Amino acid sequence: MIIDAHAHIGTDRDGSSQTIDELKESMAKYGIDASVVFPFDIEGDLIDASKELLKYKSDSIFPFLRFDPNTSNPEEIGNLLSNDDFLGVKLHPRSQNFDPLDKRFWPILQRIEDSGKPLLIHTRKEATPYSDPDRIVCLADDFPEMKIIIGHFAFASQIAIEKIKTHENLFLETSVVSSNVVIRLIAQKIGANKIIFGSDVPMSDQEIEMLKIKKSGLSEREKEMIFSGNLLSLTKPKF
Repeated sequence: MIIDAHAHIGTDRDGSSQTIDELKESMAKYGIDASVVFPFDIEGDLIDASKELLKYKSDSIFPFLRFDPNTSNPEEIGNLLSNDDFLGVKLHPRSQNFDPLDKRFWPILQRIEDSGKPLLIHTRKEATPYSDPDRIVCLADDFPEMKIIIGHFAFASQIAIEKIKTHENLFLETSVVSSNVVIRLIAQKIGANKIIFGSDVPMSDQEIEMLKIKKSGLSEREKEMIFSGNLLSLTKPKF
């Protein structure tokens, strides 16, 4: 089974777009059984856009809740995560311009931790320190029960990867900033049970991102864990 943990639906501020039908066409073409979906960075309300995606929820579409911590409150987020509608949360510190380590946002993060649902969080070495993977992995110390998936392969940062290796609640998502060789080397270092397949489609291509794992040289069992087993253990979908 193959599950893509990182797929966007809608239209981004930069003009990038993908419909649910386009995603499903890509999944069928490349043999992907399910995809985690959430909105792009949009002009409108991210929570409303996330709710719109619930109508597609199925055994092949896993909606995650995306929201702006600057304009959301803990009670609202807790309520949205209190049932089986959303299987997890996606946050983007750069796009929403917030620092996950700022304690003002910790009541919201506490609600995510309390829900038991995984948090996929964008990381990258870029203009803002808010998305720096070396900082974001430190959330694992303050929220030890939160299942945190570090997006974009933690930008292959050795500091972040060392932290992921030693913290049971940290996981690494493979999209964009990875290669077949690097995936194998990191899996040998931290364990294939800590790595989750994601493509960031349509910003990248599902086939290309999938081939990185298929050509990694890892065992079939390790590939199975990366492609679906690890994510299923975190999301526990009920249909």
